[in-house]
Amino acid sequence: MTAAQDPGPPLQQETDQPKRKSERATEQLLNAAIAVFGERGFEAATVSEVARRCGMTSGAVYARWPNKRELFLAVVEYTSAQRMLLLIKQAEAAADDKLGMLGANLLTETRDDTRNLWIEACVSASRDPSVHPTVSGCMELEAGDLTEIVEDGKASGVIDPALSTDAIVFLCQSLGLGTYLALRVQSPERPQLSGDDWSAVVERLITAVAPRS
Repeated sequence: MTAAQDPGPPLQQETDQPKRKSERATEQLLNAAIAVFGERGFEAATVSEVARRCGMTSGAVYARWPNKRELFLAVVEYTSAQRMLLLIKQAEAAADDKLGMLGANLLTETRDDTRNLWIEACVSASRDPSVHPTVSGCMELEAGDLTEIVEDGKASGVIDPALSTDAIVFLCQSLGLGTYLALRVQSPERPQLSGDDWSAVVERLITAVAPRS
């Protein structure tokens, strides 16, 4: 058997399988917790419901997180990383295109669970000092990613270097949180906003931060 055909040490493969299975289970629990916390809020959500949605027992949750609060904080961090995943995947895109994708993605219905969870996280952080550091830390990491995008935009000439990077980043984050909240409380009688109409407005906002000709 050649080196290329060698399947590797059997013991290592056997050791990796339980680890991968555990990682998959952890991800399943986190995704279920996003939905449960987003739907019910922190106080009403239960560990047993999170586990039940994955076909697991509460013990699977407690084996990873000591209590519901630690699970919630882990979910907030996990959700924060997922929110910026779109931009990370588009590493070669121009800064204005990335901002446009970020804005258009605010209306994506497939992100409802994430949107609801993040609103719950912000509300909990405003009320509970023990939650605030995790949420503010996630916001700071997101601000760092947005700062890189804005600075790249300034360097490439698509964003006016005279404008404050901090102000643009603050606008982006405020627009994101405000959009999430508005969608959550919007009356069902209100006409549904067209994705094309929203994209046109986002594009106009991005144009507004371009250098003046």
